[in-house]
Amino acid sequence: MCVYEGNAQIMYRTRYRRAIYGETFAISPLLSINYEYLPIRWQKSFLSTRAGIGFMPGGKSTSSTGAVSNAIVSNGGISFPVSLTYNVLMNNLRKGINRRVSNRCNSLPPKISSELFLEGGLGHSLALYKVGNRSFTFAIIGLREQVVFDIPPKPRILFIRANFTPAYSVGKVDIETGGISNLKAKYTFGNIEMRGGISLGVSF
Repeated sequence: MCVYEGNAQIMYRTRYRRAIYGETFAISPLLSINYEYLPIRWQKSFLSTRAGIGFMPGGKSTSSTGAVSNAIVSNGGISFPVSLTYNVLMNNLRKGINRRVSNRCNSLPPKISSELFLEGGLGHSLALYKVGNRSFTFAIIGLREQVVFDIPPKPRILFIRANFTPAYSVGKVDIETGGISNLKAKYTFGNIEMRGGISLGVSF
């Protein structure tokens, strides 16, 4: 029977060390760009850490003439999301490749293959405004699909994540709402928020 000698490495085909990805919502909490690093990679699971920077909108108001103020941008802030997650393999990539190699002695691992992971962990995001700040603590659970393109000179891994991220937020932000009376609105936070989001990234 023909056996591919690189089987010992198959389970790590989608295990990169570093990646960059964009995220909408989730722990961003709105939009963010992130650096991801995998400090530990086991045969069927891995740990993932991330740190990023994102944009948080300010308030929005409408004057008596119907013109929308620019408070969304002028009163916006920046966020700093960080997280630690544990990812467990759900499909069996090695079994599929072994079956393919057993059929033909000259077969090689496929140029494109994928793995599906269940992801869980914790995250935190600090949002800083000119007039205050907010702090979010997140639980993270979701799915991650990682696709390896085994093309010389170096394989690249593309991945997409879909996460459910309930959050507890605290903080106080004073936002100028503009309008005729130029009133100031005060928003106080400290509640559970149901959130979720999508991420798309690539290894390097």
